[in-house]
Amino acid sequence: MSTLKKLFELRESLDTYERELGIDQLSEVEKAVLEFVMHKKDATITAITKNQYFTKYSLSTIKRAVGVLLSNDIISANQSNADRRAMILSYNQ
Repeated sequence: MSTLKKLFELRESLDTYERELGIDQLSEVEKAVLEFVMHKKDATITAITKNQYFTKYSLSTIKRAVGVLLSNDIISANQSNADRRAMILSYNQ
């Protein structure tokens, strides 16, 4: 039971951090995409879909989450210098 108790404590902490950052209104997938973009240099939709965590989400769900983050000006997308087909996602500080 102590493992489940610890897991709940972690969820409570995560909820607190999300409220403090002002991202508590985002969906779970939107928060996960945002956190990935903040964590990974040169994040792209392809990189997101190839990450093990995101295998449970469809490409359209990830694209929709990226669209929400872009439309709310939370992240931005700029064309990659290395691959003109790729858009590099970055956090708008």
